[in-house]
Amino acid sequence: MGSLELIPLFSGSSGNSTLIRAGRKNILIDAGRNCKQIVNALGVAGTSPESIDAIFITHSHHDHLDALDVFVRKYPANIYATASTHKSLAKKFTKPHPYAEDIIIVPGEEIDLGDGVSVKACQTPHDAAGSVCYKVMYKGKSLMVMTDLGYITEDIRQMAYGVDGVLIEANYDKMMLVYGPYPEDLKARIAGDRGHLSNDACAEMIKEMIANGTYNFILGHLSDNNNTHEKAYLTVTDYLSQHNLVQNKNYNIAVANRYEPVKGMKIET
Repeated sequence: MGSLELIPLFSGSSGNSTLIRAGRKNILIDAGRNCKQIVNALGVAGTSPESIDAIFITHSHHDHLDALDVFVRKYPANIYATASTHKSLAKKFTKPHPYAEDIIIVPGEEIDLGDGVSVKACQTPHDAAGSVCYKVMYKGKSLMVMTDLGYITEDIRQMAYGVDGVLIEANYDKMMLVYGPYPEDLKARIAGDRGHLSNDACAEMIKEMIANGTYNFILGHLSDNNNTHEKAYLTVTDYLSQHNLVQNKNYNIAVANRYEPVKGMKIET
């Protein structure tokens, strides 16, 4: 017996990091904010930084990697990312990290971490070269981290169908973005095909995923200026209720916290 668990340590434009515990393996997806904050968040989640086996970086934006430089020197763990992302990381590292290996991944190829744990990446439409999302698999179960998406591609859709749980982006409310304080070019970037997923688009994808067997959802990467926890949650659940889908019956949805871990999802294997 074992389990596959996903715990958002923090999620939002100020920093992102997700802990996935798969059997005996501990994996970080992204390492935003700073090293001390990740260590503290791991402590709250009941995992030591020394036990992290691998770090998978989705893309090169600062809110996904600001802690990485210091973290891997203090707590060596192999860094997995696409070739484009590794090039960007190399420019940001201030000192060598001789005990943490840089491993280049190729979207679509499965990475075997041992002990029955594997990870697969899928290209994502976002304004960073080499951007990907990740699916972690263990003993026939799977969890996915799916944020920073301009839209849902067919490849993402096929990879997501049938997973047991997902941290999925609900970045912005459309009206809050339109009438908010951002300049027009930034609004266009966020709402564009290489920007972020809206609450409405998130709701539509969740409906599809429920139809394909997924029950557990956590909304993540909420904008601080163009969204609220309540608005994201209600937009999604109201949409699902219109299609006769009921919280705690057909699905379970929680919302990730911007600054601290929330109760995650745990799948028994």
